[in-house]
Amino acid sequence: MSRIVGHLDLDYFYAQVEEVEAPSLKDTPIVVCVFSGRTEESGVVSTSNYKAREYGIKSGMPIALAKRRLDGIDAAFIPVDHGKYETYSSRVMETLRSQVDTIEQAGIDEAFFDITKRTRGDYDAATTFALELKTRIFREEKLTCSIGLGPNKVVAKIASDFKKPDGLTVVRDETAFGFLSPLSIEKIYGVGPKTARLLEAGGIKTIGALASTPTERLEDLFGKKLAVYLHKASNSTDDEQVVDRGGSSQLSRIITLKQDSHDLDQIAGALAPALKDLHERLVSENLFFRSVSAIGILKDLSTRTRSKTLESPTNDYPVLEKEVKELFSALLREVGDLRRAGVRVSELHDMANQRSLAEFTS
Repeated sequence: MSRIVGHLDLDYFYAQVEEVEAPSLKDTPIVVCVFSGRTEESGVVSTSNYKAREYGIKSGMPIALAKRRLDGIDAAFIPVDHGKYETYSSRVMETLRSQVDTIEQAGIDEAFFDITKRTRGDYDAATTFALELKTRIFREEKLTCSIGLGPNKVVAKIASDFKKPDGLTVVRDETAFGFLSPLSIEKIYGVGPKTARLLEAGGIKTIGALASTPTERLEDLFGKKLAVYLHKASNSTDDEQVVDRGGSSQLSRIITLKQDSHDLDQIAGALAPALKDLHERLVSENLFFRSVSAIGILKDLSTRTRSKTLESPTNDYPVLEKEVKELFSALLREVGDLRRAGVRVSELHDMANQRSLAEFTS
């Protein structure tokens, strides 16, 4: 069975969120800035949308220079708002986490994921999955993303950057080496400017050239650990696993309601299949939860949650159903109509090696 790894990258994330929040800015150059506060122009550009990039606006550029390049242009200079971006990011990552075998979040706007089991190693099924995932994220968040699929993290990461924005690039096992070979060595995940300069000084400018370089020569330059990684990465044989750095700390399911609703029974009914799917996951992995949360996403895409910590861990479905309904009842007393609804269980514990619940709680 072929291993299938993906990399999801939210396109020009901060600036795209600003477009979602203010649709009238869609065709306007948007520059998201980290202002220093010393003057109105002091600070640097965090990111920009593609319209602004047409004028040469780049990340890390001084705001004053960006304003000069956009002089006379109706552009929007917006201060960075990490709280807002984290809210969008968390919702996308919740969606991704609920769909894949394993997720490894690599930043606020990107994540690796493994779908080998879900797709049974079938790249056609993986392609369909990726297209459906992109469609769902756009439908629910109005955000585009680029996805790369490949046999390992190195290939997936490079593939996600191959067609942007809103791209999907699938690189199968048998085509991976040919895909990588002509590309610049800087495309390899983890190769920074310093490493690239040392390689280029030795005449190694493409991934194909790197793949044919004796490991001993690479060891002389970088030491054994990095040399082995560069050799495997360039030959598309790197086998680094996708690892959830947070461990099995939480599981969630989020659904989009057929219509905005404030009716508890209607919301609970729509959420029931997702709740049962979540419970089946808990039982199959012998996981017990101690904390449960109701997630409500409003019409303006803001998120509200209500949570409860239980006295002892459980994976009993009636308990889960009861707690979720009570939490939504409390949540709906404080908010308007919901566009989406979800549930999250956390403080997860693997009970496979516990002889009894009493032993665990003691």
